[in-house]
Amino acid sequence: MEALAHRDPQVKLRRIDIGSWHSAVASQYQIDRLPMIWLYEDGELVSQETGESLARLERR
Repeated sequence: MEALAHRDPQVKLRRIDIGSWHSAVASQYQIDRLPMIWLYEDGELVSQETGESLARLERR
């Protein structure tokens, strides 16, 4: 992921520390596993499935 973000200027990588599974952030975004990869294109969420998001990024 980091290599792709360095290679492609359109890819932005953001990390969020949820602190714990019971934190407000984990609850707000319904985070139930890690890693959690969400893919946005043109500001629109296009995938919340980690495998699908990675496959789409690899095709770039």
